[in-house]
Order: sequence, then structure tokens, then C-alpha cells
Amino acid sequence: MFRPYFAYTLVTIASILCAPTAQLRAANHANSPEIFFDLPLVTAAVPSACDEGSARLVDIELRLSSMIVAPDPKKIDQWIVRCQPRGDEIQVADYAPRTEVASGIQGPIQIKQTDERSESVGLSIDGTYGQLARGNAGMDRGSKKIESLQYDRVAPVQAVTASGTINRGRGVYFKLKWTEQQVLEGEKTFRLTLSVPQQWRSGLVDVSVIAQSEQKSFAGWDRDVVTLGRANFVVAVHDVGDNEAMRAAKSLAAAEDALRRAAAQSTRSTNAIAGLVRNVTNLFDSKPSEPANQWVERLLREGTNPHADKQILELPVATRMVALDYCDARETFVSLNQGSQTTANNHQAENRYAAAKAAVVE
Repeated sequence: MFRPYFAYTLVTIASILCAPTAQLRAANHANSPEIFFDLPLVTAAVPSACDEGSARLVDIELRLSSMIVAPDPKKIDQWIVRCQPRGDEIQVADYAPRTEVASGIQGPIQIKQTDERSESVGLSIDGTYGQLARGNAGMDRGSKKIESLQYDRVAPVQAVTASGTINRGRGVYFKLKWTEQQVLEGEKTFRLTLSVPQQWRSGLVDVSVIAQSEQKSFAGWDRDVVTLGRANFVVAVHDVGDNEAMRAAKSLAAAEDALRRAAAQSTRSTNAIAGLVRNVTNLFDSKPSEPANQWVERLLREGTNPHADKQILELPVATRMVALDYCDARETFVSLNQGSQTTANNHQAENRYAAAKAAVVE
């Protein structure tokens, strides 16, 4: 006699758990990015043509690609790209593209003003006398004066690309507008000229890009800026012709790729029941929870300590090992500028990460 009630209870619990999950999937699909970005993780720095010997100048190119994946995407109004080299000793000496303006009208605007004046005087007399005589007399006088003025006016322009320095000249930003002359899809090239120390061999550049759209809300009275896609990259820059630095840069890029793959695999292999309970908790929790792979961005951009980060310490052993391998590759790459006088310190850093990996395995 208890079987129908027990079955009804199981169906009710399943509906309660599955409904929020469906809502979460719908929300994630609605909030999924409509544009994806890509940027090579390794680039070479070549001597700049503007180098006059007083300071060492090198040029680097950042080739940023974008792909719109939505079949009917929202209007993309602008990109905001920020490039920030790591290290206080590095300054931005030049950059391209510079601020550019354009107009939707080709050629000047012609304006013609006409002033017309006219005067007219008329007199008419008409009379009859009996049935035999009839008379008609008339007079008309008129004058007309026309003055014409024609001139050209410069067509209004708007900023297609705006750029400038940030962080007291240590970084640079680019703001690209979607216009009739510029489409924000495909590949865009950004050039940076950096002033670096004489012994410079390698360095890291943080690059972030945001695609935004301005949308009207509340019956058109308010305007909201909506983010349609964003991406963060860490580019390993090495001196051209330095084979050791090039190999270290490629090793760092491979370590980052392995780190992202391990993080994605760790997220997919999470226990299904635990993930379902966590999704239900996040749905009813007023405080938003941290994304599952947020620790990857902290480790890449902020240089967080993998031995103290709470989210990293909760990862599986294999994933933590990959994170330590990335830290080891990054330490090797950035230490190339320090020369042979700090070789002992580099070995100490390598030994530190090796000991940490051994402790994780145990």
C-alpha cells in the first residue's frame, strides 16, 4: 500500500532536481558567448627601425582573430583590447594602429542657398457703353532678383579606431568600432614597440579583449552595454634569433595548453550527483559562486601561488601536477633575462617545484 506513495515521492524529487538543471542549461545557453577570440601564444621580438642606440627598442606583432558563431548575432559595436607587458622596466615606445577617423560620406557636402525676391504691379480697366461700344485697358510691371550662394562643408567623422597608453605608459589600449569601413570579424594586427633593457631576452605580455554591444532597454529610455564575448591571453615574447628563448617560449605555450586541457577534463569528470547538487545550490544561492575554472585565469594572469590557492588545493592530483609543471615552465622562461649570475636561484626555484610535485604525488 506504500508503493504508490513511494513512487510519487521519487518522481517529485526527480522533478525538483531536474527542473533547476534545465533552467541552468537554458541560462548557460543564453549567456554563451557569441564571438570567440584566438591569439598565438608565442611571438618573436625584432629590432625596431626606430632604435637610435640610446635605448633598445623591439617590435612585436599580435595577430588577434575573431569568429562569430551565432547564426543571427547581436550587433557588435566595439572591441576593447588591452596589452600590458609584465615588468616595470618595460615601456611602450610606440604602437599601431593609431587613432583613426572616418566618415560615411565620401567627399565634401555641397550646400546651396538661394535668395529670391519678386515685385509685380498691375492695373486693369474694363468698361462698356451701351451695346455698341466696349473698352479694356491694362498695365503690368514686374521685377525679379535671385541671389545664390554655394559652398562645401566637411563631412562629419567618427572614430573608427582609438588607441593610447595606459598604466603610465607601460601598456596600451585599442578601441575598434564597427562601421561601414571596418568589420570586427577575422584577423586584426596590432603592433607594439617596446623599450627594453639591453640584456632582455624574453618576457610575458597580458592581452585582454572584450566585444561589447549597446542595447536599449526599458522602452528605449535606458541603454545598457552588453558583453558578447571576452578572452584573456598570456603571450610569450622572445628575442628573435635566440634559440634558447624560443624553445622556452614554446615549452611555456605547451604547458599552458596542457593546463587548460587538464582543467577542462577535471570539470567534465566531476561526479554527476555532486555537480547536480552544486547547480541546484547555486540556483537558489543569492551570492554568485566562482566559476569552476577560474583558478586557471588566476594562475595565468595573476601568478597566484599554487600551494596556497584554495581552489587549486582541491583539484585532483593529476591536475595539480599539470599546474606545477606550468609554473615551472614559466619560471624558466622569465628567468632568462637574469643572466648567469642568478643561475643558482633558478635551480632553487626548479628544485622547489620538483619538491612540491613529489609532495603532491605522496
